[in-house]
Amino acid sequence: MASILMYSCGNQVDLAIDNPTEFPVEVTVDTLRVEVPAKEVVWVEMGKGEHKITLANDSVVSFNFTERMYMVNPTLTEYLVTEQYYGSAAYQNTYTGLLPNKKVTFLGNEFEGRYQVIGDVINKVTWDYGPRESLPEMVEVDEGEAYTVLLKLSDPYELMQQYANRSKEEENAE
Repeated sequence: MASILMYSCGNQVDLAIDNPTEFPVEVTVDTLRVEVPAKEVVWVEMGKGEHKITLANDSVVSFNFTERMYMVNPTLTEYLVTEQYYGSAAYQNTYTGLLPNKKVTFLGNEFEGRYQVIGDVINKVTWDYGPRESLPEMVEVDEGEAYTVLLKLSDPYELMQQYANRSKEEENAE
């Protein structure tokens, strides 16, 4: 029984269909129609293997799903992956990042640092926190480690809201 359960769990794929926009979006996974409300994520569970994703504009993407978790980006929105360092300030300048230090263009602006831009229809989930999920204020660092690094995926609307909130906070502090 346990081996059957492990086998079935090992063949499952969790598909997060994200919609960062103000309007609902419809996506079809094989023959399953899914309506994703505005600024929401809808999860679909399916088996590993070849599947077809049909977007609202009737374009079809065939993909061989081999990993445990993917995100579908039906609106072709660009997302920004950032790193968050948790640990002593003494180690911050010497830590090994999870993302390479490079220049990226996001929302028409060039950034240099440990960033990654994601904009494909289907993306393997490699981040710890997704769109509209808040990073924790503090984390527990494993014993024997000096720090930990978490990856956060943000949609552009989320980032714009964060900047607007910071501006308001700075304005109120003056």
